[in-house]
Amino acid sequence: MVAPRPNVVHVCVASDAQTRARIDATTDRRLVHLNQDELARALPDIEVLIASVLPQLGWSSAKRLRLLQFLSSGVDHSLPLLGLPEGVIVANARGLHVAEMRDHALAMMLGFERSLSVFAKLQRDSRWQPTPAGTLVGKTVTILGLGQVGAAIASACASLGMRVLGSRSMPSPTPHVDIVFGLEALEEHLPNTDYLVITLPLTSKTAGVIGATALGRMKPAAVLIHLSRGGIVDEDALTRALQNGQIKGAALDAFETEPLAASSPLWSVPNLVITPHSAGLLDRHLERAMAFALDNIARVERGDPPLTPINLERGY
Repeated sequence: MVAPRPNVVHVCVASDAQTRARIDATTDRRLVHLNQDELARALPDIEVLIASVLPQLGWSSAKRLRLLQFLSSGVDHSLPLLGLPEGVIVANARGLHVAEMRDHALAMMLGFERSLSVFAKLQRDSRWQPTPAGTLVGKTVTILGLGQVGAAIASACASLGMRVLGSRSMPSPTPHVDIVFGLEALEEHLPNTDYLVITLPLTSKTAGVIGATALGRMKPAAVLIHLSRGGIVDEDALTRALQNGQIKGAALDAFETEPLAASSPLWSVPNLVITPHSAGLLDRHLERAMAFALDNIARVERGDPPLTPINLERGY
């Protein structure tokens, strides 16, 4: 059954006029922009809502809400949706930035393998000092989270001659992955891992999964690359591991608190590459995310499921 098209689509993304104008330019639909205070008051009348980050509020009054569409892949920052009426479809924008996330992971691995930080320092010091560097061929990468991004990284790593391991919530054979395991078996595989890449969603089961114990199982030549959400990696434990030479290095694109404060000790931790949650940033990101959201809305209006529904019980 085809659902009627709502008269308006409500948007809770940003309050500045420039951002509103960019959003409006993506569609001929009538869009109503709300700040967080206005959202709470308007809930009873909203049928479709597009949002980035939502405040914690009660959703029981959202009786007309049919679709809640997020512009990001991670939605942990807006959960739980307390009182959300049964039958409301919640969707995210996962898959929008697969290529960029894959490329970022490869860039970090190649940067460490080819000793780019060493050569950068030699260049700053005007020193000509040929230095051996390694290859990814034959190295083992363990990817935590074989969703769309993790699967793309797995394919790229396999094409480079790497041995690929990976975790899934429900382990099953996965293309380009030599061994698929459940997260509970992670420690078994860490001693053989050269590159540990994290693309997990943040849930109660993944929070803090990389802490002192896991880092202690990694070999001194290992590198950690974290691309998903702050809270999965224990930053204090990672700091100690890098300061003590327990692992070779790390690259963080997600942090427990963002933006990362200028006073954070992470800025000066040795062999740590920091990027400001930008691994998945796209050219014209907002416009592409809105186009994705509007496509999901059109699908729901036709009576089809959105491309990217969220399982609220799992949190992703």
